[in-house]
Amino acid sequence: MTKRIGIDAGGTLTKIVYKENDEYRFQTFLTVEVNNLVEWINKFHPNAKLMLTGGKQKNISKLLQNSFELIDEFEATTFGIKEVLNRSDIHSPEEYLLVNVGTGTSMHSMSGESSERLGGSGIGGGTLMGLAYLLTEQKQFENIMLLAEKGDRTGIDLKVRDIYEGVVSPVGGDLTASNFGFLERMMEDELRAEDILACLVGMISETLMMIAIPFAKTIETTTIVFIGSTFQNNTLFKKQLQRFETLFGIKTYFPVNGQYSGALGALLSNR
Repeated sequence: MTKRIGIDAGGTLTKIVYKENDEYRFQTFLTVEVNNLVEWINKFHPNAKLMLTGGKQKNISKLLQNSFELIDEFEATTFGIKEVLNRSDIHSPEEYLLVNVGTGTSMHSMSGESSERLGGSGIGGGTLMGLAYLLTEQKQFENIMLLAEKGDRTGIDLKVRDIYEGVVSPVGGDLTASNFGFLERMMEDELRAEDILACLVGMISETLMMIAIPFAKTIETTTIVFIGSTFQNNTLFKKQLQRFETLFGIKTYFPVNGQYSGALGALLSNR
C-alpha cells in the first residue's frame, strides 16, 4: 500500500512520484485535466498522504479527501534534485547551477546541502508552446519537436556571418546575431513550419543559456544542471544548449527524471 505520494502541480504538467515495492514510480498528468488525476488517486491511492508542491498545489488539495501537506516549490525541487543525481550516472558536483525549465525558468545555486534561488525568467516551456501555436498553429509538444528536428534556421535567423559578409567578424560567424532577424530572406521565401519551429527552439535555448552563464560565473562554477519536462525526449533542445560548452568553458548535464525533482523532493520531505 502506498503511504505517501509526491505531487508537483505545475502550470502545464503535474508530476507524481511514489514508491511501490521499494521502487520509485513516475506519473504525469496535464494540469488542465485535473479530473484524471483525482480519479487516479481515488481509484488506486485513496488513503495515501499527499505531499503537494508547485503553483497549482492548492487547487488539487481542494478536490481530494486525502490528508496532505503543502511543500514550498523551491525547497522541494532543490531537495529532490540531489536524489535524482544520486540515482543517475552523473557524478554529482559539489557546486553547480541548477536550471529548472518548466512553464517558466528558475535558477538556483547548489552547494553541498545548501541552495539559493538566484533568479529566473518568463522564457521556458510555456513560451515554446505559446509561440509555436501563434506561429504555426501546432499545439502538441511531440509534434512541435518532431517538426523542429527537421527544420533549417538558415533563412530565418540572422547569423553573424550574414552581417560581416566578406569581412572578418569579431566573434564566431555561426553565432546568432538576431533571432528571426533575416527579414529580407523571409520576405522572399515561403516559410516552412519546420524552419520556424527550429528557430523558435534555438531562440529559447540561446536565451536561457545567456541568462544562465552570468549566474554560473557569479557563483564560480562551470557546471550547469538542466531539469524540466521541456527536455524529455528532446534531443534538439539539449544539442542547442550543449553548443555553448566549448565557447564558454562549461559542462551541461540533463539527468534522467530530472523533471520529477519537485515531486520527488516533496515525497522525501521530513514533514
